[in-house]
Amino acid sequence: MSLRAVQNADIILNDYFVPDDERFELAKDFASGTKEVLQHSRIFVAWIAAGMAAGACEAAFKYTMQRVQFGKPVAAKQLVQAQLVKCVQLVEQSLLLCMQISRMYDRGEVTIGRIAMVKAACTANCREVAAMSRNVMGGNGILLQNQAIKTLMDIEAIHTYEGSHEINTLVAGREMTGISAIR
Repeated sequence: MSLRAVQNADIILNDYFVPDDERFELAKDFASGTKEVLQHSRIFVAWIAAGMAAGACEAAFKYTMQRVQFGKPVAAKQLVQAQLVKCVQLVEQSLLLCMQISRMYDRGEVTIGRIAMVKAACTANCREVAAMSRNVMGGNGILLQNQAIKTLMDIEAIHTYEGSHEINTLVAGREMTGISAIR
């Protein structure tokens, strides 16, 4: 239903041997290899979520400015404006987090816990923006042509892959406290 291009698979290898001359030189162990991949991919996923949130927010603004009810644009209503402002706040937070984590990565100052925290925050922000965007569109918010419902479906996959929100939160918590709550 969401992100039609994402393919999941299970690969199971039992008693599989790779000769030394066929191994990747820099692949020392599974943990260090996955850490490197997750550093890159989680930053990328955070940027995707920030971009999706911005798109949903833009669609909500466009819709509420064009949709007229009782002689005024829907955007003239207090509750709609409050939700639009909250959408912009969350988009700005996500963009700033993504810019900061990317700069830290470029300087070699990034940690896996910080990246996990940013990924978790940006995907959670996008979920909230998508829900509010759908909400301000009323019944039309569930139509694919109005973007919000598509973003809601897609963010569910993004919120989960490269580590669920909960796992990313625990990775960040482990780094902050020095105590692992992952069992």
